[in-house]
Amino acid sequence: MDKVIVERPRRGGGWQGDARAWRNSKEAGSHLGMKRGYHRTKWLNENLAPLKRWLHKQVHRPWDKVYAELCSGIDRRSTVQAHIFEHIDQFVVRDAVMRDGEVWVSASWWGRGGRAPLEEASHVELFVHPLTGILLPNRRLREARAAQRARYGNWAEQSGDKPYAVYHVIDERTQWHRVDGCWFEITLAKFPQRTCATKPEEKCYDVLRRCLVTRSGAAQRPAPGMPTHCGLYGRNDVYAVAKRQLGRREVRARLGDDA
Repeated sequence: MDKVIVERPRRGGGWQGDARAWRNSKEAGSHLGMKRGYHRTKWLNENLAPLKRWLHKQVHRPWDKVYAELCSGIDRRSTVQAHIFEHIDQFVVRDAVMRDGEVWVSASWWGRGGRAPLEEASHVELFVHPLTGILLPNRRLREARAAQRARYGNWAEQSGDKPYAVYHVIDERTQWHRVDGCWFEITLAKFPQRTCATKPEEKCYDVLRRCLVTRSGAAQRPAPGMPTHCGLYGRNDVYAVAKRQLGRREVRARLGDDA
């Protein structure tokens, strides 16, 4: 398991998105560090899906035995293999407590905000029962996540990633965007699928951003003050492959006074 989870090449490198345009703009200032506006050069690329699947197969078993089996197959003296244990708390809540006959866990994934009942914890999939020590699934997970969406809205609303540009969706592959007071017809294309995990991602030129973008970098903010793909196009799986400026009559005929 340690080879499947850890032994993968790191990802990243180079610049992504509108970093170059932001550094050359007036908002960037006159004195900038060498890394301002750029992504981190490298980041970890663990494949945690095998660990998650294995833990879900161990439900209704004593956690001490599950943990012992995990320790017997992974050498904690190795820095690389010991790194796996840092991810266990992402999938299993081991510090649950009993209050008034109910199981209470941390109110958030990062442990802030005190504790909350298990039925309200939308981030908990597996937990160790505080009395029996048995690894159990959160059977109220679906209801908790539905209640969270109804209360706080979707992810874009929670993170404050509001639509950056004024645009209208014509169809799945066509959008109208207003840039500097002019309307353009943008043709979208999906990012190419990655065929091999060891090869770097293919970079595609986005005609609206005027830079090269990748599939994984589309979900990240390219530079301070710049929009993500979700804020620009409403989705992260596409990029602008072509654009055409629209005439005033064409825009008024479709949008009317909204233009």
